[in-house]
This record gives sequence, structure tokens and C-alpha cells, in this order.
Amino acid sequence: MEARLGREMTIWVATVRRNGRPHLVPVWFIWLEGKLYIATGSETQKFANLNHNQNVSLALPDTNSTLIIEGEAQIADRQTVDIIADYFYHKYEWDFRYDDSALWRLIEITPHKIMAWGDEHDTDGTRIL
Repeated sequence: MEARLGREMTIWVATVRRNGRPHLVPVWFIWLEGKLYIATGSETQKFANLNHNQNVSLALPDTNSTLIIEGEAQIADRQTVDIIADYFYHKYEWDFRYDDSALWRLIEITPHKIMAWGDEHDTDGTRIL
């Protein structure tokens, strides 16, 4: 699981609007030391959603080897931003700190539940965390 989360390029993140409707988008991400990081513009729907409800669900795009993460999101502190920005640059050749197309925020997601199935996991699913 660790290796896969390190090499995957995109993950789908689901947040919840104020009216209760879900919002689902693909994002770039970094998996490091048991946490997942995404960068998002401060004017995006997902950022607005996270301001009132920090619960998120995430899923890798491969439906034959499913990995689903449920967790809680928070805005990362400045020290974490500088560390994770280097990982984003190494993986995507993109440094959100210098991208003027949006006012970027780094979101740190702490998993509470991780489930997988397909490949080496049975079809009923395996709870990893």
C-alpha cells in the first residue's frame, strides 16, 4: 500500500457541500509518513467544503485494485508546507508556492480508515487501518 500510494499520480477526493451534496474531484497528492497531502486553491469548492466539514473520502482511480481512504482534513502549518512542496516538485515538477494561478493551500489528511480489495486483497475487502 505504501509503495502504491507513493507512485500513483492522481487520487479522487470527496468533500461535502453545506447543503449536504457531495463534491468529487481528482487531485494530485503526496503520501508521506501515514498522511496524505493535497494542494488546492482557496477559491475552490473543495476548500469551501473543508471549511465547514473536515471529513473526506479518497479513492485511487484503479477499480480493479481498489484503495479507499476515509479521514479528516486540516490546513497544513507553514513548516509542513515547505517540506511537502519539495515532494510535490519532485513528483510533479510543480511548486504550488510559486504558482500565481491561484492562492494555494496545502491540506493535510489524517486517515482514520483505509480499505482495499482486488489484486492481493480478497474481493470482500480488507481493512488496513
